Amino acid sequence: MASTDPEEAAPLEEPLLPEPTEEQVHLSTELADLTGLTMAFFVSSVSWVAMKSTDTAILGHVGTRYLDATALSDLYTMSTGVFVQGRVLGVFVSQAIGADNKRLAGAWLQTSYAVLSLVLIPVAIAWLFTGPALRLFVKNDTLVKDAAYYATVLALCLPARVGFSQLTQFFSAQKIMRPSYATAPIAMVLNLVLGLILVLGIGIPHWKGFGFKACPVVTTVVEYVQLAIVIIVFCVIKKLHAACEPDDGWFSTKEITSERFIAYIKMYAPAALAIASDFWRMTAVGAVAASLSEDDLGVFNASYRIMWMALTLTGSLGGAIATKLGLRLGAGDAKGARRGVRIGLVVSVVLLSIIVLVVITIPRQLAKIFTNDAKLLDLFERCRYEFAAALFMMNFAVVCERVPFGMGRAKAVLYAGAIGSWVGQVPAVILCVEFWRKDLRSVYTGVAAGYALLVVVLLGIIFTTDWRQQASDARARSEVVEEEEEAAQ
Repeated sequence: MASTDPEEAAPLEEPLLPEPTEEQVHLSTELADLTGLTMAFFVSSVSWVAMKSTDTAILGHVGTRYLDATALSDLYTMSTGVFVQGRVLGVFVSQAIGADNKRLAGAWLQTSYAVLSLVLIPVAIAWLFTGPALRLFVKNDTLVKDAAYYATVLALCLPARVGFSQLTQFFSAQKIMRPSYATAPIAMVLNLVLGLILVLGIGIPHWKGFGFKACPVVTTVVEYVQLAIVIIVFCVIKKLHAACEPDDGWFSTKEITSERFIAYIKMYAPAALAIASDFWRMTAVGAVAASLSEDDLGVFNASYRIMWMALTLTGSLGGAIATKLGLRLGAGDAKGARRGVRIGLVVSVVLLSIIVLVVITIPRQLAKIFTNDAKLLDLFERCRYEFAAALFMMNFAVVCERVPFGMGRAKAVLYAGAIGSWVGQVPAVILCVEFWRKDLRSVYTGVAAGYALLVVVLLGIIFTTDWRQQASDARARSEVVEEEEEAAQ
């Protein structure tokens, strides 16, 4: 007999899920946005790394002599090439966009080109004189001639390199990532195809290609092609730059004022020196590794590539954090800026913990990417814990560094880097090698200790930041006068 009790007859209702809190919504949105932006940066970075790797692989098939020549050339040109990277444009543009001053973002792009055009001249001259410079240290005349040729041809691509890097940085700072992640893979494929055909002669019967001499030519052509693609597709056709056009047009110099020029230089100079210091520091550490043994040097070079593979991902995350930070500071959102930074740092720690776990668990498999020598594999496995610590600290330091840099505090980044490198890392490596053990475990321990010191300094800067003041500084840099200030006057 059916029950007549309405409560008994009614179907049981499933308990309602609690509504997400405002904090949970913010976290979910932040993570989704951060992931998307990181992946866009990552595609561009991976394509660039792949392009350099294909160059190395192609030259390896031409001859070991040419690998040595290009390595020597890169060592010299990179020491000066760091000065034309000009990575500060993103700070100015993101903060101007956040402050809704789009015309100013265009003016900062013009200013960046003006500054880097001047910097490019001495860098190009230095590259053209690679031969005489290398002869001061290298006695192998054939090696020097090959290295000098390689650097001289690449000097021709410097205008394209500056043009492309600043234009894509201008777009990326606005979270417009299509020019970067669409163009970079095209350049990667074109570089590979032209290299196989023109350098090795693959695909053309009875022809062996132009060999080594064509390699820097291919790279130079590809750099101009990718700049042309960005200009034609994303500027001329899609007009992604149009909203930021200065009042007097893109080809006028009226917006390149002395005040903006000086402001740019004040941030650019310490940023460029910080990059150069990082390069010189790793050169010093590499010299210590080279003094141990050929096996130690071989493992160090392979492990350094693994570090850079991880850095491709964490560096992309750092770029995403800095971009979002600049936009929020420019908008005066101090609370959102602080929250975004803290979420980004936590995500980076989780990501790096996973990477480190992989390194510790399968060290031999990772090392086999670069070598099959059992002796080198054993050596890499023995020092996996010290290497994992160095990898974690290096990558986390890079992410932390992007935070004060995204604020526009380039001097703080320079000082922190100098302390981490020349007070911490280089002395620590030397002391460990001299007084503990003369092997790679000492090198990695010193590297980890130096980066740990840098992380402590950077976290100190981050967690003592007056976010309201940084937001105020960003809006002043974006030439925005607050309504409260106007009312007070």
